[in-house]
Amino acid sequence: MKKRSLVMFAAVLFAFSGIMAKVYQLTAGTLSETAEQQAGYTVTVANSRGTIYDRQMRPLTNTGTEYRACIVPTPEVLAVLSENLDAELWSSLSEKLQTGKPVVAILPGYIPLVKGITLYSVPVRTGEQSLAPHLMGYMDSDGLHGVTGAELVFDEQLNEMSGSLKITYQVDGSGKPLQGVEPKVENTLDRSRGGVALTIDQDIQKAVEAVAKEKMTRGAAIVMEPSTGRILAMVSMPDYDPEHVADYLEAADSPLLNRAICNYNCGSVFKIVAAATALEQGIPTSQPFTCTGSIPVGSLTIKCHRLLGHGTLDMVGGFADSCNPYFIQLMQMVGAEPFYDKAVALGFDRPILLAEGFKTARAALPSEAELQSPAALANLSIGQGSLLATPVHIAQLAATVVNGGLVVRPTVLQGYVDENGNLTEEEADPPVRAFSEEIADQLMEMMRQVLQTGTGKAANPLNGSAGGKTGTAETGWKQEDDETMVQSWITGFYPSQDPKYVITVLSEGYSETKDHSSPIFKAICDELYLLDKVEESATTGNQ
Repeated sequence: MKKRSLVMFAAVLFAFSGIMAKVYQLTAGTLSETAEQQAGYTVTVANSRGTIYDRQMRPLTNTGTEYRACIVPTPEVLAVLSENLDAELWSSLSEKLQTGKPVVAILPGYIPLVKGITLYSVPVRTGEQSLAPHLMGYMDSDGLHGVTGAELVFDEQLNEMSGSLKITYQVDGSGKPLQGVEPKVENTLDRSRGGVALTIDQDIQKAVEAVAKEKMTRGAAIVMEPSTGRILAMVSMPDYDPEHVADYLEAADSPLLNRAICNYNCGSVFKIVAAATALEQGIPTSQPFTCTGSIPVGSLTIKCHRLLGHGTLDMVGGFADSCNPYFIQLMQMVGAEPFYDKAVALGFDRPILLAEGFKTARAALPSEAELQSPAALANLSIGQGSLLATPVHIAQLAATVVNGGLVVRPTVLQGYVDENGNLTEEEADPPVRAFSEEIADQLMEMMRQVLQTGTGKAANPLNGSAGGKTGTAETGWKQEDDETMVQSWITGFYPSQDPKYVITVLSEGYSETKDHSSPIFKAICDELYLLDKVEESATTGNQ
């Protein structure tokens, strides 16, 4: 009997030990986590996101700083804050401090730094003078992801380079910081030195924005490096403040729209394509046609901007004076097929990829079947009809002329930056030949004549000379006063010899055919001249 009792006791004891072991196994992790939570309380002072740079590695984001205070609610701290904050801020802050836990706040003005108030300098994503808002884009309301522009396109890379500043306090059982124990600071904000570099040049962007704000109501301006396709400035007007996007959602003139990558009627800037096609088909620049002020095409009569006509012109004169009857007759001689093929070779049937995930609108080109209609061919000859393209497409066209007939894809991506600030440049796509160097040289000389003797004389810069092609595009859209809207264009290169820049300007929404874009082109050239002189002076001074 006694032996049996001992066996049963041992069995019960063994079972009980197993239960206790299981309970310990199930609760040990939770107890450990609870102990850790009770031992430390972490506050996040700031989060940072990867930086967007310009082509010279100057930051376009994270440019500003602000001071944030981490506040431990001791009696001395509460007394200082109550004496130095206005009533509204103190009321809001004191409510949070009543928990007894540390609080992060932005404190305006001077506050005495007593023990329990620690200031930290942290980066601000967008400063007061934000550049290129349409290209840069803006963030969501949480500040975690991009919604438009580069912030969206490079969202993954920028978030991979995010950092933070966190403070961990040792606390008692009620979660209040222990007095006399220094908090642990974990600061990885420097990680946000990594990110992405754009092709934008901060100085050129500022200059073009200043010109556009003074001289443009609605439209776009692009400055591009022709040899590489790198876009040095991209401006869309009207602009907006990325810090207050909600204020612009219902605004007139659609300020959130990036007009530089939107489609527009092209007008006479497309005559560059027509001239290139004619020259490639063996038609010499001496080819004469007569302009009487209008030309019948089927049931249509298409007018010249000079109502009494230009008389007899060669191709150089027809191009410089932007004579519609001349180019309609020229393309009737050439035919629809080579004209269509040249437009396709120059990219007018597709969008332009500015970076992976970032592209322009798809240019709209009438089909070969449509161009069998004499009216459709005539309209395309002068950049009218169903043809649509973005300012980037037109800039690429001018760059192809400068590049000796080689098409170079425009881009806004310079490369990626690691957390140590090292740049790895993006490789450019190989150029594609659209026409010969000989034809390009002829087109450049024709574009110089536009500014010397033709429709673009108002675009001639003060210093040096340039080449370009103007255009006025009829849209068919009506304004509130029932006037038909037209778009004013110019695209060209500067300086005239060995061009460094391609410049394209679109001024949108006028009711008269006046050249609104040429004065803007001129002002941009003059600004580029001054910037180049400053750079030359700095280079000389450093030698």
